[in-house]
Amino acid sequence: MSRQHTSARSLKHAWAVLFALVVVTGCADHGSPVSPTSTGSNVRNAGLMVSGYVYQQASDVGEPPIADVLITLRDAQGAERTATTDRRGFYSVRAMQGEVVVSAAKEGYNPRESRFEVTYSTVLNFGLEPAAE
Repeated sequence: MSRQHTSARSLKHAWAVLFALVVVTGCADHGSPVSPTSTGSNVRNAGLMVSGYVYQQASDVGEPPIADVLITLRDAQGAERTATTDRRGFYSVRAMQGEVVVSAAKEGYNPRESRFEVTYSTVLNFGLEPAAE
């Protein structure tokens, strides 16, 4: 094997090791971005979601999904985030870790509310009853 070929291979190996060290060092204080047990506050709050479906409760034809339901998530500091259900009754809204109140409301239905502590992404389904006429 030629000396030039061996030097090029050694140089590529050195760059790969240097790159790996930079990446590992850069992640040292932040933990894995997908690890549920990471302790960095930015990691804990990144990507948390509350999502689920809204159905019509107590219907003669099963539990059909309800579109265009307003979902409001209010955190302990009073900040609100909203979403609207799609035609399948599905919604998804970003959440911060901590206590939240999530409500579902649509004209013609009795509103519902749920209070809980967000520690991980959470699935929360609602069943809405038609309002008495």
